Amino acid sequence: MRQLTLTALSLGLVLAACTPAADETPVETTPAPTETIAPDPAPPETEAEPAAEAAPDITVIGYPEGWELQPFWSGEYPNAFSVTQEGVTVMGHPAITFEQYPPIYCGLPNKATYSPWNGQRRESDALEFVSMVYPTTFTIKEDTEIEAFVGDGAEMLTLKTDDVLVYKSYLAEGFFIAEKDGIQYEMNEADLPQSTEFEQGPEDQEWVLVTCTDADSTRAWILFEDALGAPGVELYEYTGFGEAADLP
Repeated sequence: MRQLTLTALSLGLVLAACTPAADETPVETTPAPTETIAPDPAPPETEAEPAAEAAPDITVIGYPEGWELQPFWSGEYPNAFSVTQEGVTVMGHPAITFEQYPPIYCGLPNKATYSPWNGQRRESDALEFVSMVYPTTFTIKEDTEIEAFVGDGAEMLTLKTDDVLVYKSYLAEGFFIAEKDGIQYEMNEADLPQSTEFEQGPEDQEWVLVTCTDADSTRAWILFEDALGAPGVELYEYTGFGEAADLP
């Protein structure tokens, strides 16, 4: 679903696909991190630990056609969770899955914080943060010209009445990734005419690849909502921008 409020952001903090199978056949994809560098005014900048090196292959199972993989959690303050007691077990999976596949019951260490900004935990546990998103469209209802960021710079993008663009992914502070004529831009929703019509779609699904506490150090993909549903897991509360750490 198009997000009008701040949600979660990663890829070493921010900004930064796979084309999932329509059946349950695994699909392997290599997400390419996106880098945004632009002169002022520019999309929101972030300062934090760099992302851990991305896994060479990520397997996605069961997602219907239209879903894509993005290699970060979006939002000015990304979602995060912490383990608050001993013996916590969370349901995970050997791959990113759309439906309930045979689970991995994954033990997580007490006081661990799982956030794209917790560089120490990312490195020690080789964490990977990715999201499954469902791009939608939006339609321009009046002629306009807006500043859009592409590549290493900005340009004035002319939009005509009834132009249809693809809303690829939310970033932070109103900025999002849009596609027009095969070119991806970063633009601010506030710059678009109020008459712009947005198509609604499903919510993003955020996944983190963790290392479990069993003797084999099993690797498992955990869905953010599944983590929060486990006893002994709580939403992490940030105390500063770009800062996250294990609980004291």
